Amino acid sequence: MNLDHYPYAPSKNFKNYYFYSEGPNGRIKKTVIYSILWDDPLVYNLAFGDEDPKTGMISDTVKSNNHDRDKVLATVASTVIDFMSTYGNIPIYAQGSTLSRTRLYQLSIAHLLDEINEGFTVRGFRNNNWELFQRNVNYEAFLVEKK
Repeated sequence: MNLDHYPYAPSKNFKNYYFYSEGPNGRIKKTVIYSILWDDPLVYNLAFGDEDPKTGMISDTVKSNNHDRDKVLATVASTVIDFMSTYGNIPIYAQGSTLSRTRLYQLSIAHLLDEINEGFTVRGFRNNNWELFQRNVNYEAFLVEKK
């Protein structure tokens, strides 16, 4: 995907990624973390949020309102590609910290679905079932796999 995104830096093990959002509220450090969610089958969880400059803690509920949402989400998507280049085709689970954030992710996926489908399969979770992602359907979570 050739989306405008921020430059990012991976950790040595390519499980944490760091980048900065730039906008009217300043320069905000963002962190993307990949961690094992399930062992059998192996699935990684994608978490991301703002890093508190004082504590170093990551918050996935803060609203930075830096007017760069699409660029931030494109950067997170770029880390998915990088992570899978390192670890192979391990499914990645994503869910917003709130219903509105999950909806935001759903809208972003729907907007870019044709481009995403060129290299990835996206599934949505609803009614206790995983199904191929469809536009205009509300999901509780998402699973991304490389084709």
